[in-house]
Amino acid sequence: MPSTYSALKIELLGTGENSGTWGTLTNTNLGDAVLGEAITGSATVAFSSAADVTLTLTDTQASQSARNLRLNITESGAGVGYVGNLILGSGCQIEKFYLVRNNGTGVKTVKNTTGTGVAVAAGKATLVYNDGTNVVDVLNSFSSAILGAENAGSIIPFYFANQAAFPSASTYHGAIAHSHADGAMYFAHSSAWVRMLDSGGPLGTPSSGTATNLTGLPLSTGVTGTLGAANGGTGVANNAAMTVTGSGNFAYTRTLTGTTNVTLPTTGTLATLAGTETLTNKTLTSPVLTTPALGTPASGVMTNVTGLPLTTGVTGTLPIANGGTGTTSTTFTNLTTNVTGTLPIANGGTGTTSTTFANLTTNVTGTLPVANGGSGAVTLTGVLKGNGTGAFTAATAGTDYVAPGTATTFTALQTFNGTSSNASHKATNMLEVATVSAIAATGTINFDTTTQSVLYYTTSATGNFTVNFRGSSGTTLNTVMQTGESISATFLVTTGATAYYNSVVQVDGSTVTPKWQGGTAPTSGNASSIDSYTYVIIKTGSAAFTVLASVTKFA
Repeated sequence: MPSTYSALKIELLGTGENSGTWGTLTNTNLGDAVLGEAITGSATVAFSSAADVTLTLTDTQASQSARNLRLNITESGAGVGYVGNLILGSGCQIEKFYLVRNNGTGVKTVKNTTGTGVAVAAGKATLVYNDGTNVVDVLNSFSSAILGAENAGSIIPFYFANQAAFPSASTYHGAIAHSHADGAMYFAHSSAWVRMLDSGGPLGTPSSGTATNLTGLPLSTGVTGTLGAANGGTGVANNAAMTVTGSGNFAYTRTLTGTTNVTLPTTGTLATLAGTETLTNKTLTSPVLTTPALGTPASGVMTNVTGLPLTTGVTGTLPIANGGTGTTSTTFTNLTTNVTGTLPIANGGTGTTSTTFANLTTNVTGTLPVANGGSGAVTLTGVLKGNGTGAFTAATAGTDYVAPGTATTFTALQTFNGTSSNASHKATNMLEVATVSAIAATGTINFDTTTQSVLYYTTSATGNFTVNFRGSSGTTLNTVMQTGESISATFLVTTGATAYYNSVVQVDGSTVTPKWQGGTAPTSGNASSIDSYTYVIIKTGSAAFTVLASVTKFA
């Protein structure tokens, strides 16, 4: 008798069927893959386009979304914000609960191939029941024997994002709901949601009250009547005529009506004083005087006065301390005949009447500092090194300068050009830096050309590998090299019983197809040996490289 399947597509093993696999099939039926999905399983239903999604159930033990208890709705791409249906299609016309969570931003209606279904709002979850022909809300489908007839249809979620999300007040008469947007509670009555009075919230239109502590009153819409003069108003309506008068030197009378506008200028002359006016005990703040004649003031501070004529505007003698001569005499002193004594050095002289200067060989002692034009040192030997304002010192070979007999470390690029008739340099021998590591070649291997010429992995390779040439972890090879330059590198790879090989070559993370010696790229390495890969990298342009590669077996 062949096997059959239950409504949840659990395989029902027939008598004598599945000999030798009966236990495995039974374990699958009772495990997470089948029965476990129906009891505790969770499946993602993805809306990746603006179209409905249909779930089906077929006769198989394989995992099926429609068999799961929990359906987790997601959106992506064109499906974001889509308002549509999650349809329980072929094989799903069975009685089954679903816990549906809508993680999207568009309302999704869970429905059978027939019936109206249940709309699940964005960001909400609900428990629904598929009765085989329609999908219904579980809470609204309980019998009146459980909830009571008077409460049926009145059970709603307590929390809503705003009032617009509230359900019908007619359907849920007597229910209460919370609006997160305004932080208020509402109850359903007479087909409308009525706000419950709270402290600090909007009161609507009260029948009476004292507005002592109210703030933010909009004058254009929130008040009626005419503000009296005692309260800062005019005491008359805007459209009533009124007379404005002024007395004193500028007496005026003006009758204003509802259509009269009086505009005072913000610039220019508001009033003109004719004749002479005397201002007594008046304070002028930052006045601008146009060509005034001030007369002779009794006192004043001339800090910011300009244009003072020295020939007519000042009196007295300007002292030497203020840049003058301290005298009204116009006869200058004759230094040759009218001056006696010796002018000190502090006053710009020599401090002596002698015209013979000091003999530096015999008449000077001590060491002349660097600040005075000397060396700051008594004895000097070899190559000298300046030290700012300090004394000269002997330079160190190999550190301060290159000496033929002293080892020198160069950290910057040195260029030896030679000439058209001479080579750039000649060396008896030259050492290269080799990095030896007990590492197995596999994956991507970064070859830093600024720290080594040879890289040797002493542990047998565990997989085919990629070699990526770069300057260092923070510098690209494209930065290190100029167009028309080349660099050579050697990678020594230890292989075991499996002959893994260099399958990809990269420069600065970009794949380069090398030109292999002999014209054919290797497809395997050499088992139980050391494979020596040699690369010549030539920069032909910006981020453009030609790589010549070869591999040699050493065993």
